Amino acid sequence: MTPTVFDFVNSINNKTENLIAADPDCEKIYVPFITNRAFSQHQDSVLSANEMNVMHFLDKRMQYDFLMGCVKKRKRFGKWVKPEWNEEQELVLCEYYGISRLRAREYLKMMTEQDWETLKEKTNKGGSNPHK
Repeated sequence: MTPTVFDFVNSINNKTENLIAADPDCEKIYVPFITNRAFSQHQDSVLSANEMNVMHFLDKRMQYDFLMGCVKKRKRFGKWVKPEWNEEQELVLCEYYGISRLRAREYLKMMTEQDWETLKEKTNKGGSNPHK
């Protein structure tokens, strides 16, 4: 079975087997950025995660081994940040204004519910059903 990103984080948290030492092919799957982001959410591991962000040029195995050695065994439950925007709304804005998705996200942050309702009326999109 191929390990996921969460398997790597769990192996560091629980000090279970070293996944990369057990199967060297796992090194290709390991994503240091995601792992560092998971550990940066906790007060006791944020400095270790930051050190690996600074040393991003190291091999993936070295980064994983560093975290295995530095991060203390502990149960850590962090919330993964999810986008604040609705992808459907983003696409409606892209089409209506002819803008990029990045620009549409900026628009969504500034729009009020009233602005969105007005745009839905103009486009007959955004989740509304024109046949009601």
